[in-house]
Amino acid sequence: MNEHYSINSLKNTSVVMKDINQTNQQILYYARNFLQCRGYNGFSYKDISQKLGIKNAAIHNYYPKKEDLVAALLEDSRKSLAANITQIEESGSSARDQLQYYFDYALKEFDEGKSICPPGSVILDFEELPEKVKKQNLLLLDDILAWISRVLKIGLEQGEFSFSDPVEARAELVVEALMGARQLSSIKGRKTLVRSISLIKFDLGWKD
Repeated sequence: MNEHYSINSLKNTSVVMKDINQTNQQILYYARNFLQCRGYNGFSYKDISQKLGIKNAAIHNYYPKKEDLVAALLEDSRKSLAANITQIEESGSSARDQLQYYFDYALKEFDEGKSICPPGSVILDFEELPEKVKKQNLLLLDDILAWISRVLKIGLEQGEFSFSDPVEARAELVVEALMGARQLSSIKGRKTLVRSISLIKFDLGWKD
């Protein structure tokens, strides 16, 4: 009897944990969409709760404050980026293919309606942001810049790119140009983003 009760208890706990995890992922999903479409101050817990059909209090159970939620989703973005980078690098992809992945991902997100990249979505309000959000945003930017710098260094060594300035400085230019293009494309349309990517490639001396 006790053994049967214990097994049922474990099953019930497993179901509850699965539901909790699914709800948390849904909260992060909609928060990320709102953040990348509207910016930090452009959405509230009410927007998310209406999408999920739950009360605001349910979201507060996961993330007491908005800063907790945004910091968590930026950290989640860092983990996803790290996993994707590892997969790309282990596949033996060329520097050009790795950078193309970065551009394709930007176009994919734009097509999904997310016109602002995660780090760019909080830049306008950066000085007023809570410290934990600032920290996660800067860490995400650092991760992106470190990856792009590695890609550019490999590309130079392999003859895939041709430019004279330091790779770190060029990486900053690439990231800044793409971030700005994504914001401008929300007004001017997809062609603006495509054109900006072509210009970035040209400036890198991209060789097919």
